[in-house]
Amino acid sequence: MPSTNTSNRNTIPPTHEDFRWIHGPGKNTRFAGFIELTRDITAGISACMQIIYASDLVRAANQDAEQAAAPSIGKTDAANLFRLSMAAAALLRQLSDEHIDRLNQFWDE
Repeated sequence: MPSTNTSNRNTIPPTHEDFRWIHGPGKNTRFAGFIELTRDITAGISACMQIIYASDLVRAANQDAEQAAAPSIGKTDAANLFRLSMAAAALLRQLSDEHIDRLNQFWDE
């Protein structure tokens, strides 16, 4: 069986590059990483809220329907997604506060 281990002495650099939303010279600006992180976190929060909302609508419609439809997620998973969204929003707020503090400190000097 061939070995799946590769040598650490490989002289050919990998071609993989981390995914970036911002291309060109803008990707190296001061807040580019924060802007990209903000975009990713808010997209995740939005997706979680859409899934929760759609499942809640199906559950509400099931109360009035003769034939029930399965929601995309159960109540426990919806609660977990909601908590994840709250934690993600708190993380984004914390990082924003850190940037604000650094900017204020810079301008106060």
